[in-house]
Amino acid sequence: MPELPDIVVLTRSMNEVLPGRTIIDATVNQPKVLNKTVEVFISLITGRKIMQIRQRGKWILAELDKNLVLAFNLGMGGEIILHAAEEKPDPKKERVVLHLDNSKQLWIHFWWFGHVHLIESTEIHCHKQIGNLGVEPLSTEFSRGKLSDILSGRRGRIKSYLLDQRVIAGIGNVYIQDILWRARLHPERKANTLSDIDISLLHQAILVTLQEGIRYGGGPKEHDIWGNEGRYPEHYQVAYRTGKPCPRCQSIIEKIRVGSTTSYICPRCQT
Repeated sequence: MPELPDIVVLTRSMNEVLPGRTIIDATVNQPKVLNKTVEVFISLITGRKIMQIRQRGKWILAELDKNLVLAFNLGMGGEIILHAAEEKPDPKKERVVLHLDNSKQLWIHFWWFGHVHLIESTEIHCHKQIGNLGVEPLSTEFSRGKLSDILSGRRGRIKSYLLDQRVIAGIGNVYIQDILWRARLHPERKANTLSDIDISLLHQAILVTLQEGIRYGGGPKEHDIWGNEGRYPEHYQVAYRTGKPCPRCQSIIEKIRVGSTTSYICPRCQT
């Protein structure tokens, strides 16, 4: 599932080629990913010009003219890839195909849980999922004090709060691994036990890890609009490195279960 760095990388690449382009038609192979009927969706989107694309949590928001927003959530195994007109999409794989006025196509693919929603720009805050997203962790709003306020009085495990999109938008089970390692926090650690120093380390770890993910082009099997794959897995610290030495103390990295998720930890560094 694409996470914040992957979405930022994809959004930036989309902004290089899509603004100013007009959607001249659309093919919908999986109607249930829409928030409107196929007929209404195609009628509203046809002829709309793409203005700019931005990221919100794990969502991509393509602003169109006529005060519309095309919102993509890529779910599991999702990608948006630019293709030439002569290429033929597999209708069993590509959920929606957008045909552009420069003879290019956008193929929108995901295996599970993805969405392609058309929303009036004034109604974004009312959207059931987008409207309930938490703070953007790379925004100026996300200060150390903000993180402290978010975690204040919370008794659950720290990992659960960091993954909750209503609390902080965009962090998932890939980047959380190295975030917690950098902060020296065990994923089972109770949020209300964090000291001021812990919170400062955690705040810095979130910024550094997400920015690294962006710098290296995104995570495993994540792609930009041209299909270039992310290289962040080459720079994992503990994530998916079971049995290998911790980069900090050389203890052996362990794989554990935390609630319904898998975690990779250094048993010595993370407490």
